[in-house]
Amino acid sequence: MQLMPGAEQSQLSSMLTLSDYNRPREYRHSVLDRLTAAERDLVLQRSERRLARKHSTIFRQGEPQKGIYLLLSGGVRVFYIAPSGREITRAYWFAGNFIGGPDVFGSAPHMWSAVATRDTSLIFIAGATLRTLCERIPNLAIGLIEAMAFKGRSYSAIAQMLGTRSANERMIQVLLLLTEMYGSGRECGTDIDVPITHEEIAHMVGATRQWVTKGLKRLQADGLIDAGRGKLVVHKVDALVKELAAAA
Repeated sequence: MQLMPGAEQSQLSSMLTLSDYNRPREYRHSVLDRLTAAERDLVLQRSERRLARKHSTIFRQGEPQKGIYLLLSGGVRVFYIAPSGREITRAYWFAGNFIGGPDVFGSAPHMWSAVATRDTSLIFIAGATLRTLCERIPNLAIGLIEAMAFKGRSYSAIAQMLGTRSANERMIQVLLLLTEMYGSGRECGTDIDVPITHEEIAHMVGATRQWVTKGLKRLQADGLIDAGRGKLVVHKVDALVKELAAAA
């Protein structure tokens, strides 16, 4: 059984998080990439293939953790909801990554929620099964440690970004990340080839949708972007980079 055949492999290790722009992406592989064919078959035999439909909840903040989910295709948004009701996106995860943690072996409450942003194919590995497999397969344990270290650095950078950068700087950071990950060069600039709403940007930035809409209109009036309905074009990437550097 092939883990990520065809199109499922094309999005390998993609992620979208506020901390990821202009930082080396040293983690570009799946948790299972170190495994031999026999080891991978064993993991798949002890796992459960699942499909999460678009907008469906995979796990909820506060629920006991049951294991981890390896993403084969599609996408997942993980987010935290404060007691006040304010919501902030931790990251968007795509094929090649895992979600669920940090207590991957135990049953501590989830610290955030996860919802599918599109139809998503996953492999679920129960916590007790994962522990047994890691004891038997050192390469799986190493892959899991590397993935968790990457997540830790990413989430730490998010906390630093939220604590030290203005909402306007964070919005520009998101635009630059979208350009880097999903941009296609055109004569008029760079098309962002992924649909993302003002509300989704707001969840990442930690601002309201109305504030993001106003900020995007300002950038559009300055000729830096085109944020019309259903499309996003960055006309002057260098100008966005300079604006972000000047604000730092």
